Amino acid sequence: MTATRTEKARTELSRRRRELVEAALGAGAEIESLRSAERGAEFEEEAQAAQGVSDLQRLEEAERIELARIDAALARIEEGRYGTCADCGRPIEARRLSALPWAIRCAGCARASEGP
Repeated sequence: MTATRTEKARTELSRRRRELVEAALGAGAEIESLRSAERGAEFEEEAQAAQGVSDLQRLEEAERIELARIDAALARIEEGRYGTCADCGRPIEARRLSALPWAIRCAGCARASEGP
């Protein structure tokens, strides 16, 4: 992988990481707001608030997973392993890395690891 592509990936991963951290902070504030609204709400409103908290917590989990993938990709960049398939050692296709910048496998190995 070229230095230019690696730097572009680092920039994009860092940007997305900042977005996730900001969203997580906002979601935390929203959850707290919904929880405090539950205390004085009627039964139906309490159910809606509880559903809102549940939805935000699921969103937070998805964001934590993506954040972990981004951090791992940034670590691979620092180690000089970014863009190399963890299974076969060949370069990961640039198109795949554009779509999934945290990819650890080339398309062929990813398909093989998914099974039938």
